[in-house]
Amino acid sequence: MVPPPSSSRTASSARRMPPSSASTARLMLVLACGSSRRYFLDSELPTLDGQDILRVAPGPWDHRDVPTVHADTTLLPDDLLIPALKALMKLPGAAQACDPLTRRPRADATEYCLAVYRTPEDWRVSWPVRNLSGERSACNPPFGGVEDADFGRDMPIFGFAHNHPCGTAMSSADLRVSPAMRAPEGHWTLVEYAVTPVGGPARDSTGRPIPAWAWLATGPIDAPHLFKWNLAGEVQQWDEGARRRGTSRRPANLDAPATSRTRFHPLVANPPWTR
Repeated sequence: MVPPPSSSRTASSARRMPPSSASTARLMLVLACGSSRRYFLDSELPTLDGQDILRVAPGPWDHRDVPTVHADTTLLPDDLLIPALKALMKLPGAAQACDPLTRRPRADATEYCLAVYRTPEDWRVSWPVRNLSGERSACNPPFGGVEDADFGRDMPIFGFAHNHPCGTAMSSADLRVSPAMRAPEGHWTLVEYAVTPVGGPARDSTGRPIPAWAWLATGPIDAPHLFKWNLAGEVQQWDEGARRRGTSRRPANLDAPATSRTRFHPLVANPPWTR
């Protein structure tokens, strides 16, 4: 694998990928650009350590409405996340895919997951990933990280975004999702900060690890409800009218419809890591 990027590493050196990594990245890019592809199946993706849960997603997402954002900041740019979340909602079966009588997902209801990451030059998101086995309306985040077309692997992952096709708010399981890394002892663990899969944390100007976030798009296609949260207990909802995020609160029922005006209470701070 490529060594994790650091503040002293230049963009030109980061571009010099090992031949095998570069070949994989080019192959994924050809597969994506050579067709009208809109997403990848998780079964198409390479894995780390032969573990299905550690799928590696291609990036960046080649979508006309999803930019790469040049910003020298530790704050994840809304100019990237908001267009990406809205684009997720326009994928097949991603929104308003509920049976009106049962309120259960239809057969075509689909969740898509993508990774949010930073290269030495800019902020990007991976291609969306979906399942075709098990419950089709659920997706597995690419915990193995990203294979970027320009910079290869071992980009720091700042979190994952996904949609809910039935208009529900974040679930209890959603609140526990965070980036994965290989611990020094060899096992894989989920951590509450941005990190490369090989264990290199992304740090701010003071040297502190940068908290990871998660994002959810749900509700109507044309006016989706957009949420973000982290494991420190912050939960926010995007205010489209003010073009900003306002602090939200946790409802008693996390699976209540997101169209309700219920405010959110802060989450429990500092949950334990999951091995």
